[in-house]
Amino acid sequence: MAATITIRAEKPGDAATITDIVRRAYAAVPYSDHREHLMIGRLRGTDAYVPALSLLAEIGGEPAGHILLTRAAIVSDGGVVTTLALAPLSVVPEFQHRGVGQRLVGAAHERAAALGFESVLLVGIPGYYKQFGYVPLSRYPIVLPFEAPADNCMILELRPDALDGVAGRVRYADGWLDH
Repeated sequence: MAATITIRAEKPGDAATITDIVRRAYAAVPYSDHREHLMIGRLRGTDAYVPALSLLAEIGGEPAGHILLTRAAIVSDGGVVTTLALAPLSVVPEFQHRGVGQRLVGAAHERAAALGFESVLLVGIPGYYKQFGYVPLSRYPIVLPFEAPADNCMILELRPDALDGVAGRVRYADGWLDH
């Protein structure tokens, strides 16, 4: 029988555990700068950080993964639309390919929608995130503040038609980008 995956919001005192998860998850990833854990630490100190959207996965009481969604904005002359940025999604190697990432993404989307957020954007692996309904960001007149391969830039509406009429440049929280 497979062990149950439990998902919960980050609690005070979880920072070191999350750092360990993230470092282990990205240790062998060639495109990583191995600084994802530092970004999480920076974001915790900003108003973009939503404690209910920093989720920890455990299997049999063992830390298995983490996901973070933080506030971002799509800014245009017509105003500002709040969105969320997904980064990073981390699963430790020994728990990969067991549904941990899928459970984390699903739980993050459910909680974000329940909190009233309407969209999530990310730069990630298209083959993975399409299963959750992410579509190319290029379908919308929305641009990132940095260069990234178009195939890797994706967005998801948490509410149907949430992005109708939305255009602009994404503004990430201070701390999201490594300055």
